[in-house]
Amino acid sequence: MAIAGSLIAGAANPDRHGGTRAPSGLKEINRQHHAATPRIESVKQLRAAEEAPANSVEVPFTHVLGKTGTEVKNYTALNVNNDNRKWQYDTPNGYAACMVPNADDIDANDDWLFTVPIHLTPGDYVVSFELGIMGSGATGVEMNVALGTSPTVEAATTVISPTTVYTEKGMTKYEHNCNITKEGYYYLGFHCTTTKAMKGTLRLTNVGMRTGKVEPPVVVDPPAAGELTWELAPKGELKATVHYTAPTKTKAGKDLTEITKVEITSRWTVDKFTYENVKPGETITIENVEMYQGINNRFTGVAYVGDVAGEMVEHKNIWCGTDTPLAPENIRLAVNDDYTTATLSWDAVPETGEHGGYVDPEKVTYYIFDAFGTYYDPALATTTQTSCTLDYGEIEGQDFYAYQVTAGVDEYYSLDGVSNIITAGKPDALPKTESFTAGNYDDIWLGNTAADGNMQYGTITDEYFASLIDPEDPDAIKPLASQDGDGGFYFWMPIDKDAAYGLISTRADISKASAPVLEFWYQGQGSIIEVYAGHEINEMEQIASIDLKENPTEAWTQARIALDAFKADGAVMFELRFVAAHNDDEHIWSVPVDNIRIRNLDPIDARIVTFEGKQTAKPGEEVTFTAHIENLGTTPATPAAIWTVNGKTVATEELAEMAPNAFADVTLKHTVAYNAPAELEVALTVELEGDAVAANNSASAKVAVKHAPYTTVNDLQATLDGTNVVLTWSHPEIGEAAPETVTDNFESDEYTPMAINGAGAWTVHDGDGVKTYNIFRELYNPYQTQPIGFQLFDNIVAQVPDTYAADAEAYSGQRFMMAPSAQSADNDNWLISPELSGNSQTVSFYAKSFSLAWPESFEILYSTSDNQVASLTEKVTDITGFATDGTVPERWTLFTFTLPEGAKHFAIHHNCYDTVALLIDDVTYEAAPSQPADLAIDGYYVFRDGEPVNAALHNDVLYTDAPLTPEHPEGEYEFNYTVVPVYNYGAAAESNVATVRMTQSGVTEIAADTAADTVYYNLQGVRVNGTSLTPGVYIRVAGDKAEKVSVK
Repeated sequence: MAIAGSLIAGAANPDRHGGTRAPSGLKEINRQHHAATPRIESVKQLRAAEEAPANSVEVPFTHVLGKTGTEVKNYTALNVNNDNRKWQYDTPNGYAACMVPNADDIDANDDWLFTVPIHLTPGDYVVSFELGIMGSGATGVEMNVALGTSPTVEAATTVISPTTVYTEKGMTKYEHNCNITKEGYYYLGFHCTTTKAMKGTLRLTNVGMRTGKVEPPVVVDPPAAGELTWELAPKGELKATVHYTAPTKTKAGKDLTEITKVEITSRWTVDKFTYENVKPGETITIENVEMYQGINNRFTGVAYVGDVAGEMVEHKNIWCGTDTPLAPENIRLAVNDDYTTATLSWDAVPETGEHGGYVDPEKVTYYIFDAFGTYYDPALATTTQTSCTLDYGEIEGQDFYAYQVTAGVDEYYSLDGVSNIITAGKPDALPKTESFTAGNYDDIWLGNTAADGNMQYGTITDEYFASLIDPEDPDAIKPLASQDGDGGFYFWMPIDKDAAYGLISTRADISKASAPVLEFWYQGQGSIIEVYAGHEINEMEQIASIDLKENPTEAWTQARIALDAFKADGAVMFELRFVAAHNDDEHIWSVPVDNIRIRNLDPIDARIVTFEGKQTAKPGEEVTFTAHIENLGTTPATPAAIWTVNGKTVATEELAEMAPNAFADVTLKHTVAYNAPAELEVALTVELEGDAVAANNSASAKVAVKHAPYTTVNDLQATLDGTNVVLTWSHPEIGEAAPETVTDNFESDEYTPMAINGAGAWTVHDGDGVKTYNIFRELYNPYQTQPIGFQLFDNIVAQVPDTYAADAEAYSGQRFMMAPSAQSADNDNWLISPELSGNSQTVSFYAKSFSLAWPESFEILYSTSDNQVASLTEKVTDITGFATDGTVPERWTLFTFTLPEGAKHFAIHHNCYDTVALLIDDVTYEAAPSQPADLAIDGYYVFRDGEPVNAALHNDVLYTDAPLTPEHPEGEYEFNYTVVPVYNYGAAAESNVATVRMTQSGVTEIAADTAADTVYYNLQGVRVNGTSLTPGVYIRVAGDKAEKVSVK
């Protein structure tokens, strides 16, 4: 296609930017003497003296504006509005391009492309170029062409082509006339003025000039855009009624006198509707227009004058048919009177969906999710109704609940609507307490960010502030510690002024309390503690306010607030809200609180605050338990402490008088018997006459007894020898030490969870010494981000948040070895095995990377001597389990390798750069014999009816005991005997039980020679052989003593 136009050089360019119109520059030199030859020669000499500009060209020429072009390299591009769009030329595609603007503050291009200088003499010329459009959704581009004597905006004064909107996407040739009146060097300027709304990128190439003329085209001012509206068919039917109102103005704003045709399209031009000879302003209505299901619908409308298309009106992303429901609204959650059920209700979603489409109310299903859950949790329930009842009857204790409700129709699901939060479950009996023991929450709480702002809050241990102070500094301040001595308290530190945060409790049953109170301990010199109470979260009222600026305290201070006003509700909950009212540029006022409780204010009430002691012991070791006791009563108290071990009282202690709110400590030191069972229960009962609450007066703990893992006696026998019991047994076989296959899952009670210094015989080494990453955002980890080789990570002890729980799962159990990565450094972390058997063996373990985004790697080395890093020099080259790229997968994966004979230790060496964490679990290997080479038996302890018989070790395998004494009354007795072998490495388990039965007789004398041997008589007085007695009752005479004995 070729389009021609005609303009005369010297006409003003109404679209140029900057400056006023310049003079034409044409002069008539010696016009009245134009025939004088000498004068003409002088003019020619003047012209010859002018130097041609660099890179000038002669007519005719055609310039390709792409990479293959020669002259285009010398073109000049001007970005007048200094945005990020300008002419790009010398491209590999054979054209220059000017992209539509995308900056927020720019609505149109203002970019010029000037040619090299063109030598022109007076005459007629044709300027030609090819232009096209590209771009998704492009409706056109806009450009004007001008001529000037320099490549500047100010010089481009002669219009070649006025500002024109081009809509042909393919490369189209355009030609325009140009008349030159004075010889000189000129520059063609192509001025792109495309608007952002056009979305088009202008393509330009084959710029040229030749002498001559072309027939000028008829310039048409195209129609402006019309208006297009529609109505969708009801009930989701895939039809629409479309209304198009034709424009009344041209694009330039003039009155539109005629419209040749109107073209309306639907479904991305699948359907076309053409109407001819439409009057400006006329409305066209099209009924039953086909539509697609979903959002992929588009309407367009264009008015034409002749073949020239006007501006297009376009609407796309029109939803039709079944739509996604709107999120359910007015979601209400209310606990019922029994506290174990709640009613969740919401409004039905409307028939109009999220995008304006149709939602069939008969097909809506509602999905109920836990609002405290994760994105991946399944729905708790589904229903087609607008309410449901939730049952918490089988759930122990109380909790906070809230729900998200989603509406779904087929595959379309709405956003979530969220309910209010409630507390459900039977209210706690009094006293309801929270003392943040050891820095942990004893109860469940709901956090309430009452006012936004930067702040820090949470439980804290007594060790934290103590670790910040030099214990040897006599001038150091006393570190903040718990009020009740249980090792933990709550701490709130606001950074921003007016930040506020609240702790909301569950309910306490105060229906039967005579004087219910809320108590807590606090301290501080700034900020405000506001106290709220009520039956429901959204119904609580303020009942107290403590301004710590007006009432500062540097010591723990008790707050006591009566709750009588809430007894009618039967149960009450409360909120402690901390408000940073006094922070300024120089001060941050933190608030610690501790020992929070709702209780009845009784005159006599003691409680055990803490009960601590060693949880494992060996036979013969001493265990120590200490209890911290508080007098909650309003009167002084003198309680007694009763200690028992496995139900047997072992100690009692009467405490000195305790004032109200005072504390006292009691301690038990107990030696574990050699015949102790595998588990002991150590218990304490605090006895106080008239104590109002007995439930908090008892505490107990289990002690695991660790017997030496060696053979015990299993053939103990007991026989009677007169009044003596003769015990016999065999020495246990020690046997030869042998290697054993071990699978260590790191769950042993002898290992310390969260330790970074190894586990049992496993040793670790941190060679990089660099700070590490916080992996699971765990609430407890005393070594978090510190330099670590491997840590024995326990996902329960660490209190891993739910969002990381899946990542922190062990392969088995709850523990694994973890090497957290060094921050931005090479890892040099070593996990070194216990001693191996020295035999050739295959070792296996499970490993995983925290994330495939930062995959882990490691190497295996071994030593033939000790477990020092310097000795681990031999590298294993064949390891199975790695992914094809040599990295550790994200899921637990089995790794295996073979060690040669002589290997005594192996090491997993984590040696990659700046990753996240390598996890190791369930290591299987052949260990060195666990039985010491010098294992021997030191002796035996003998027990009768559980009590020790011998105070010192007995070295023989025969022991004689006389269990009956003259003080025993007449009658039959049964005695149970056991022995415990004690090795040089500890006491083994108790032996089998040997039982004897004996009778204490009333016979005290039978005449006999005092020096005679022991003789036996039956009850008829006949002497019998004492070496072959049959079961029965006999009289035994030894010297001057006679007694009745029973033989079983």
